[in-house]
Amino acid sequence: MRKTTVIVLLLCGVVAALAQGMQYQRNELTVKSQQVKNKDGEVTQVNVGIYAGKKCIDTFPFELEPAIPKELAETIGTVSEEDLNFDGIADADIYLGYMGGFASNTYHEGLLWDQQQHRFVKAEGYGEIGEPTVDKDIRCIRTVMSAGPDQRESCFYRWEGNRLVHYLSDVWAMDDDEVIDFRGVLNLPTHRLDGNLDGRIPVNIVFQRQDNIVAGFIYYPKAKHPAPIFIAGSVMEYDGADFYFLREYQDDGIITGIIRLKMQTGSYPEILEGSWTNPKTEKEMTMTNLFYSHRAPKWFTQSPLTPEDPGNIGKEYSFQQWEPVYESMMGGHISFRAAGKNKVHFECGNVRRNIAEGSSDDDRPAVLMGNKFEYLNVNECGYGFRATFFPRFTFLETITDNNSLECFGMGASFDGVYIKVKQ
Repeated sequence: MRKTTVIVLLLCGVVAALAQGMQYQRNELTVKSQQVKNKDGEVTQVNVGIYAGKKCIDTFPFELEPAIPKELAETIGTVSEEDLNFDGIADADIYLGYMGGFASNTYHEGLLWDQQQHRFVKAEGYGEIGEPTVDKDIRCIRTVMSAGPDQRESCFYRWEGNRLVHYLSDVWAMDDDEVIDFRGVLNLPTHRLDGNLDGRIPVNIVFQRQDNIVAGFIYYPKAKHPAPIFIAGSVMEYDGADFYFLREYQDDGIITGIIRLKMQTGSYPEILEGSWTNPKTEKEMTMTNLFYSHRAPKWFTQSPLTPEDPGNIGKEYSFQQWEPVYESMMGGHISFRAAGKNKVHFECGNVRRNIAEGSSDDDRPAVLMGNKFEYLNVNECGYGFRATFFPRFTFLETITDNNSLECFGMGASFDGVYIKVKQ
């Protein structure tokens, strides 16, 4: 990939313009570029100017390393004014050269119109991908890269603010006519880990993350009847690393495995360690040879973190896990009944540590805001929690301080992933 150094300078009187508090609307501005060449006629830099009429109010220089030969320089710096981030306002794509190769062989930079600042800003991450295609139907930026002589990799990116973020990849054979529709999982980035348990059992883990809530699937390709198994849990960040605690669930809410992961934060995180534990035997297997990617399996087409419709909240949710100390299954259960539009009454019991139980007051149902509700003063200790609903489960988490747990004792709470067992 060609190294492109981007430096944002305030030239052409922009300092004076901003000092006077001048603000421009997007339709008052045009974007133009100018090549800068060395003595051999090679293009060493492209200056992109923002113009209000004939007045240049801002300049974005793009330094090119190595310089582009003059015989390839005719279209370098071509500006295409189009909506790159799907906000209905034209941005600017700048073509910076042909690089060769099987695919992703042209490189671009982008400028996004910031309506709040009334100026263009650098499109972060846009110059790090090759041959971007704006897909308005799925509101993504797509690229296609070579994945070998007979395969290609389609990459899907979405904007988070002014930064372009890699959401998903799909590797496909060039002679394969099947087209997988991944629109159902483009709501959040897809994370995938491929590796082995104890160096001998192949395993694939695919998940998505929404704040501290995590859900996805674990897949054992060498199992007698391989099929994706639902996993869900939480993540917390500490000292530059993300700590994942996930459980493997049957459809009836019984937990069949416990997954722990430690990953360094970042766009392509380093997997520091991982393990899988059988909750009944307590046998732990270390995850080895782990490889991280955004590649989605062909069966991963619907996000497990799709917000649930408030009108589709289930009647019962539960989970059960074998507790060796008590030699029995223990867990939690929460039930709901309708109390009007976007209102529900609940009754919850969680007996993992100690007995934590409570219900909504008869005259005070929980009020759903989208796919979640918050409820305070469950008991005399002032306990409060948040419930967030997804198609297969609800995620309960405490939102009051530790003093509110005193009525339950031993740190018990409603916290946990509860699988929908009755619609």
